[in-house]
Amino acid sequence: MFATFTDWSMDNPEEGVKTAEEIWPEMKAAGAINMRIVKTDDTGARSMTMWPNETTAMKAIDAIRARGAAKSGSEVVGSAMGTVLAEMD
Repeated sequence: MFATFTDWSMDNPEEGVKTAEEIWPEMKAAGAINMRIVKTDDTGARSMTMWPNETTAMKAIDAIRARGAAKSGSEVVGSAMGTVLAEMD
């Protein structure tokens, strides 16, 4: 498993969720397994997307981030990614 994290700046993080819901089918088609979005402050959110592997993520991530930013009027202000070492429920 591979995880990507994206920090977003936008006027209304709750509205950004609507954009994410709209592009989720495209993300799933590109190989995304699941996604979580956390409001980090009044104008920020962080998304975490799980992918089956790094290759799948890297093929999809740039286009999906650009589409999400253009559609919602948000801006990517940070990111991180890496291999998942452990998962606990």
